[in-house]
Amino acid sequence: MIIEELKHITPVDGVLTISRIDESFEKILSQIKKIEKRIYTDEEVKLLPFASKLNAHKDEWDIRVRSFLRFKKYLSRKNSGLNILILGGGTGWFASQILREQQHNFFCVDIDLEALKQGARIFSTEHLKFIYADLFAVKFPRSSFDMVIMNSSIQYFPDLNILMRELFYLLNSYGEIHIIDSAFYDDYEVQVAAKKTKRYYELLGFPQMNEKYFHHTFKELKNVNYNFLYNPNTISNKLLSAAFGKDSPNPWIVINR
Repeated sequence: MIIEELKHITPVDGVLTISRIDESFEKILSQIKKIEKRIYTDEEVKLLPFASKLNAHKDEWDIRVRSFLRFKKYLSRKNSGLNILILGGGTGWFASQILREQQHNFFCVDIDLEALKQGARIFSTEHLKFIYADLFAVKFPRSSFDMVIMNSSIQYFPDLNILMRELFYLLNSYGEIHIIDSAFYDDYEVQVAAKKTKRYYELLGFPQMNEKYFHHTFKELKNVNYNFLYNPNTISNKLLSAAFGKDSPNPWIVINR
């Protein structure tokens, strides 16, 4: 495994904590997940993204299965032993599913401590590390990773230019950033989406979450070299979705360093 500095940190409940824990945010996040029925048992998490019929968000997970399988196939064509950062990795289900068939080193970084603890409890392995860290409050060594995956997490970062600059620092010369199952908007859509989210959190009773949830446009990616590996808006993908069941409404974007 890389990042020698991590070897000197003693994990607590399987999690390497390298940032100050935001207790107030943890409490709010736990309450929201409870209301939204997103607190899953260990057995449910082991199955993800393959959700049971009892899962309140089965329809959403069924769509994410397709995104996951596309990415797993893509990664299978790469060399083994990659060092992969999953930013917003949560319980680590994404990494764990890949590790069943492929050999890589995953680092799940998040500020959801309970999710990280659950993942460490379920999926503990030398090839999967759980790290509580604010990406901008700590410094990983330069060129630490071959790949960064942001799986339904881009919305928690306010400025994509600042984020990309930090991720480019962490990637090696041929590194890739993959953004999966995250919404991007056209200019005319973004204000409508922001108002919808604002209303949602207000009705939920947690208006402060609007300060931590952000809506991004494709224009914000103009300074990076990005391509679509899946574009839901092409005619062919629309036809496939209509014929074989609903697919992800969000793109899969790869950004090359």
